[in-house]
Amino acid sequence: MSEQIRTITDRNQFAKIFSIFFLNNANVFLRTSSGDLKITFMGFADGTAAFKIPYVKNMSDTCIILTRKDNYLINGYFKFKEKDLDEMYVLYPMQFQIISNVRREERVDVSSAGKSVLFFTNAISDYILQNSLALSLKKVDNVKEILRYDLDKRFPYVKIYFLNEGLSDPRMKYFYNSPVPFFVPDIKAQPDAKSEKIFNIFINEIYSKDYMLQNRKNLISEISVPILYHGKIPYGYIQINSEKPLTDGIFSVIRRMGVVTDELFKKYKIFIPENDRLLVADASASGIGIVFRERKYIRYFKEGSYVIGDILLPNGTKANVLTVVRNITLMENKIIKVGCQIKDIDALSEVHYHEYLESTGMKVE
Repeated sequence: MSEQIRTITDRNQFAKIFSIFFLNNANVFLRTSSGDLKITFMGFADGTAAFKIPYVKNMSDTCIILTRKDNYLINGYFKFKEKDLDEMYVLYPMQFQIISNVRREERVDVSSAGKSVLFFTNAISDYILQNSLALSLKKVDNVKEILRYDLDKRFPYVKIYFLNEGLSDPRMKYFYNSPVPFFVPDIKAQPDAKSEKIFNIFINEIYSKDYMLQNRKNLISEISVPILYHGKIPYGYIQINSEKPLTDGIFSVIRRMGVVTDELFKKYKIFIPENDRLLVADASASGIGIVFRERKYIRYFKEGSYVIGDILLPNGTKANVLTVVRNITLMENKIIKVGCQIKDIDALSEVHYHEYLESTGMKVE
């Protein structure tokens, strides 16, 4: 079922909301710039709510506090009133959003000791890739020179772009969201039904923002392919343009060059994944929750970021996954929990991972 959102500003209903959703609920969180901080609801009286909020020295004038119960997600918007002793904050509730029919997938707790414990290792994120490129500009330039050596001789326009140059570039933005190569044989020709969708995306989202191409009307054909870390995270692309329609054969060659480029970066050892093992707290068919105490690991995780790594399974196998960080929560005892949605997993890894989940009694569709 689709989500239903109800916004409540009637203060006469606030006491009921606190009683139903916040009272005796251990899962209440303060939204912060670095993630969700676990807090404790202490009570509601005289139009104000009290929360015990650890680790926060200065509260902003307004904040968001969220919780979940049954099939409801509640976002509360609060205004700061005062701070008492012992990490106690008094806040004015301003409004609530109650989101119902939120789908909750079955998850299995795998953090306890035993044969079912999972670990996440060899982690690397898109912004770690970006920083590594920025710190290795000489090696990056060498890769560009190697690629350009043949391309510049064959095509009137060649562009090689990497993530450290920014996400504002329309092609980089496209590949970041959908790492699928595109081939436009002739900008001026009507595409067939199979190519119409990608052609329209190219015209509306890329060509319309590329003033170089618009000023050089003689360039009528384009091939652009992403450069992917381990075939999953886009961190650059190769673009060629021609004055005459390009062919499928050339398309295959440029796609192969995208793979070769990633192999060159492996040779130069620019990207070094984290080989420490991080504990997986819970798992489902579509995601995992990772926990750790040392703050140094937080640099690998940022909300909305791509993270690739290996889930080490109890039977000695592993599942290589591309995940998207959905939430970061500071739990009790300063334990950090990162919720990751699985975006991509290869066929063999999926078999291993689903076999593990089924061994715990979970039904995997």
